[in-house]
Amino acid sequence: MNDPDQLAELLYGDYSEADPREALRAMATVPAMKDPRSGALFVTGYDLVRELLTHPGLTSSTLRDPLAGTGLSQEQIALHRPVRDFVSLWPVFSSGDYHQDLRSRIRPALDRANVTALVKELEEDCRSLLHGLRAAGGECDWAAAFCRPYSLALLARLFGTSTARMTELAEATDGLMAYLAKPRSYTDDALAHEANASLDRARAGVREYVLHGGQGELAGILREMAEDPGLGHDVAVAVTAQIVTGTLDPLAAVLTEVVMRGGGPQAGSGGEGRAEFTEEVLRISCPFRFAPRYAVQDMEIAGHRVEAGQRVMLILAAANLDASAFPEPLDWRPGAREGLQLAFGAGSHYCVGAPLARGATDALCRVLSDDGIRVDHDPATFRRAAHMGADRVLGLRVRVR
Repeated sequence: MNDPDQLAELLYGDYSEADPREALRAMATVPAMKDPRSGALFVTGYDLVRELLTHPGLTSSTLRDPLAGTGLSQEQIALHRPVRDFVSLWPVFSSGDYHQDLRSRIRPALDRANVTALVKELEEDCRSLLHGLRAAGGECDWAAAFCRPYSLALLARLFGTSTARMTELAEATDGLMAYLAKPRSYTDDALAHEANASLDRARAGVREYVLHGGQGELAGILREMAEDPGLGHDVAVAVTAQIVTGTLDPLAAVLTEVVMRGGGPQAGSGGEGRAEFTEEVLRISCPFRFAPRYAVQDMEIAGHRVEAGQRVMLILAAANLDASAFPEPLDWRPGAREGLQLAFGAGSHYCVGAPLARGATDALCRVLSDDGIRVDHDPATFRRAAHMGADRVLGLRVRVR
């Protein structure tokens, strides 16, 4: 693939029916290419993506107003501005001292001891949900009946609140997630209206359910952020929103891949077998598909001239399907891959929640194996969001036996 128009077709295609992994694999055949619509450089080759994830010439913070030069009217800019400004506070879209400060504050709540204890409790939530679905009999929607309540149970334990309250908070962030997941969302005014309403609900929900009512260590850390004059309430809300939205849809994509791949290793394979299975799930599903960066200086990437401030999109999902790093990349080969998958990024932006995501996935595999539970799925019923921006599972009919 060496045609920019073909790249645009792949990036902005409709994937409600087609498998985006075919398109991502095709993208990875060329290390980098400019998008004719946005002017951004899309980097897809495994070696180059891995190198640029830690390159000092790139930053996660935009150096330009993201709404400048979009052709929007002043009224439209005013509509999209609150969401864009709020998202700029998220750790994933920040850099420098601010970014490192937030990560250092959050990290203790996600250390090995805390994650181990949380996953042990989460395993019981997983077991209860699966046994309940098996007892109910009949078909159900995997995303709605298992993935979302399981993810909400994880978040409730993490923040030290009830699942009911976390459900309300998660629903409050749905509009924000829909806005962020759509490429060139600044062109969709209706979506911006929904995102602004979602933002208002999220602020109120975080204040009531986390800052005032949360009992967990992470809730205490967020209260300290809100009370810090250098950070404040909106930063605490932004961090909470990133954790919530960064858990729900991405974890659902991984958990769905687990059952579509047979539910994991059989009993007796041990932790190593589950770990290899999980890494292959993360490689081939890669729920965080894009890692946006911005050039801090003029530079050259794979023969392309990049100016300071220009957007550079590191396509993690394409890198994980690069045949030069993973031969026959769409084949399912747990334990047979030598390369390290990049679903969680690398360097200073490596996902701090990665151990928890792996633990939650491992807990599902362990319960399925230990309890002899089988999840039969109908591939014809699998539905996903139409756009390439993020892997959002919309439905899959299953029968738990």
